[in-house]
Amino acid sequence: MKKLILLGFALTLAIVLAACNDDSSKESKDNEQEDSAQTEESAPGENEQAQQSTEITEEEKLDPEKAVVSVNGTEVMGDSYNSVYSMLKTQMAGSGQDVSDTEVVKEQAVNVLIEQQLIRQEAETLGLEVTDEEVQSEFDTIKEENGEQLTAVLDQFQLSEDDFKRQLADDLITNKYVESELDIKVTDEEVEEYYNKLKEQSGDQEVGKLEDLEPTIKNQITQQKTATELQSKVAELKEDAEVETLI
Repeated sequence: MKKLILLGFALTLAIVLAACNDDSSKESKDNEQEDSAQTEESAPGENEQAQQSTEITEEEKLDPEKAVVSVNGTEVMGDSYNSVYSMLKTQMAGSGQDVSDTEVVKEQAVNVLIEQQLIRQEAETLGLEVTDEEVQSEFDTIKEENGEQLTAVLDQFQLSEDDFKRQLADDLITNKYVESELDIKVTDEEVEEYYNKLKEQSGDQEVGKLEDLEPTIKNQITQQKTATELQSKVAELKEDAEVETLI
């Protein structure tokens, strides 16, 4: 179930990066991280309830075969845009952000596609790739472990299995890129500092012992560092990239 939660609520690291770019979401993100350090399973469940009511109209979708953006000469098509747009709007609504201005969601979705493509291109340059067999194997594992829960997540994000596999492929290549190029380390001092801040912010509420929370805290810090360093890498790639938005 944990794997499904990670994929269901952060289907791609690129969407995490888009959230990092949105200054207004930083406070909400910090609060979510504090909550998850105390109860890892409760926050996703609450978000799921909020996200279920998000509507994606036909007017918001693009022709699957329409070129959306060109990144270094490679065009990204409407089918990829529609998937990212649906996920992003659902996540934004679930975190309490106003999604009534669809142009804002559209702009962020295009930015996600650009970042995904830049990472994919850089990964290819480094000789990293994800095969169709790897994607299918990962999908089969997720489906076997989660069954109806996977169906519920796909319905929630308004995705088909093919949409999910396409985003899963981007996840896998991003993960390979992170493992190859980023050296993320978390020190005991950082864990203790995070824990002490958590205790200060909790007031009189009991947060548990450090040794019990250490794995979760270390995971949170790793995610934060990964998002920060990956965003820095993407920013460097953008500086030299030729990008043209086509919608």
